Amino acid sequence: MLGWHFRHALNTDAVAYIRIASYYADGNAALAVSSYWGPLLSWLIAGFLKLGVPELIAARLAMLVSAQVFLWGCVAVFQSFQLPRRWCVIGAVLAALAGAYWSVLEITPDLLLAGIVAFAVSRMCDDTKSGIASDVVTGLLWGVAYLTKAVALPLGCLAILAFASLDYLRNRGTRPAILRQVLVRGAIFALAAAPWVTVLSLKYHQLTFSTTARISHALTGPTDVDRYHPFARTFHRPEPGRISSWEEPSLMAYRTWSPFENAVYLRHQIKVIGRNLVMIALLLTSLNLGWWLLIPACTRAWANPESRRQAGWNCARAMAIPVLVAVVYLPFSVTITQQRFFYAAFPFLFVGVVLWAEVVPAQRLAAKFRRAFAVAAAALPLLVAAIVVGDSTKYAGECAVELANRIQAAKLVGPVAGSGSLTGGRTGLYVSFFLKQPWLGDELNPTAASLKKSGARLVVVKRNSPLAQELSADRDFTNADSLLFADGSKVDDFPLQVYEIRSAVPKP
Repeated sequence: MLGWHFRHALNTDAVAYIRIASYYADGNAALAVSSYWGPLLSWLIAGFLKLGVPELIAARLAMLVSAQVFLWGCVAVFQSFQLPRRWCVIGAVLAALAGAYWSVLEITPDLLLAGIVAFAVSRMCDDTKSGIASDVVTGLLWGVAYLTKAVALPLGCLAILAFASLDYLRNRGTRPAILRQVLVRGAIFALAAAPWVTVLSLKYHQLTFSTTARISHALTGPTDVDRYHPFARTFHRPEPGRISSWEEPSLMAYRTWSPFENAVYLRHQIKVIGRNLVMIALLLTSLNLGWWLLIPACTRAWANPESRRQAGWNCARAMAIPVLVAVVYLPFSVTITQQRFFYAAFPFLFVGVVLWAEVVPAQRLAAKFRRAFAVAAAALPLLVAAIVVGDSTKYAGECAVELANRIQAAKLVGPVAGSGSLTGGRTGLYVSFFLKQPWLGDELNPTAASLKKSGARLVVVKRNSPLAQELSADRDFTNADSLLFADGSKVDDFPLQVYEIRSAVPKP
C-alpha cells in the first residue's frame, strides 16, 4: 500500500540507478558500468526488469527487498548484543516501520547498505560466532556492502580494525588470534571487492575503486568558483544512449581541490569538518534522541566493578559504527537532507540506548523512566519525520508523470532542458526520464539566449517564474499550455510550464 501511494515518487539518484539497471537488463555494459554508482541496487532492479516488470515498479520492489534486508540486519544486531526478548521485539517493530518509510521516501542503496552492514557487524559483535568460517562470512558481507555503495570500502576497513582493537583491549582472544581474524576478514573483503575494482580499473585505465569521494569532496570546496554538479549547472549533451549525464558524473568537469594546496584551502577544510560535526550530530539525533547519553554511560560503566564492565564494552561496540560512519563522511559534503547516509547507525544507536536503560546505572533515574525513554528516543524522530516530510517527496514525480503524458499526447516529444524544481526534485529531469528523451541540463541562472543554444526542443520552468516571463516575451519560444491542456484542465492549477523552442522543431 505504501509503495503504491509513492509509486510515482522519484529522486535524482533514482533516475541514475534505474537507467543503469536498464542497461544491465539490455546487456549494455559500456553504459552500465560507472565508478560513481554502486552496482548492487541496479542489479536488483535489472532482475525485476528482466521479468517484465515496469521500471518504477521494479525499483519499488528492489527497495522492498532493501527494507527486508534492513529489518533482518537490525534483528541480527539486537540478537548479537543479547538484548532481552522484549527489546528485540520492540527494536524489530521500529526497524520495520523505519525501513518501510525510508524505502518509499527515496530510491537509493543506503537502506540496503545499512542492512548488509548490520549483518556484517552483528557477526563481529557476537561472542558466540568465532573462527575462520565466521571471519570469511564477515569479509564477504563487507564485500557485498562495497558493491552496494563505495563508502563501505573505507568503512569496512575501519570497522575490521576498530572491532579487533576492542577485542584486544577487553582480552577477547590472544594477539595471534586477533591478528589472524583481521587478516582473514581483510583478505576475504579484498577478494570480494577485487572483481568490481578490476572492472572499474579496466574501464577508466587506472586503478579505481570509486570516484564518489572525489566528487563529494569537490562539492565542499571554497566558494571562489561554482563547484556544484556540472550536470545541473551547464547545458550539455549526455553520452549517446543516456537520458542524463548524471548516470555517469565521473566524466564531467568537477572543480576539484585539495586542502594542501594553500593555507586558505586548509582553513576551509577545517571549517567543513567543524560544520559537519554539528550536522552529523543533528542527523544522528534524527535517528535516536538519546545517542548522546552513551558516552557518559560508557565512562560510568568502565568505572564500575568487573560485573558491570561488560556493559561499557557493549556501549563502545554499539557506538563504533555511528562514530566510524561519521568519520568517513566528515571531510565531504553532508547536508541536513542526507539522513540516509546514517541509516546504518540506526540499530546500534538503539542498542546503545537500551543498554543505558537496562544495565548502565543512572543517577536518580527510575528504571521504568529509562526504558520508556529508550523507546521514545527511537520512535519519536520517526514519527516527527513522517509528519513533517509526509509524502511531499512524491509531488515532483507525480507532476512529471502528468506532464510527460500530456507531452506525448500532444506529440511534442524531444530533448528537454530546465529543472522545473518542485518539492521532491528536478521535474524537468523526471519528465525526460518518462519520455525517454535526453535531459540537456540546466544553469544556475538560465536565459532565453542560453536555452536556445542548449539543443533542447522543450524547456520546463516553474509557472509564472521570471524565466517563464522572459521566455513568453521571446518570439522563438512557444508556450505549450494550449496544446498540453486542450482537454479543458485548469492551466493555472498546474505548477509548471513547457515552452517549445521554434528553431529546434524538426522540419517535416
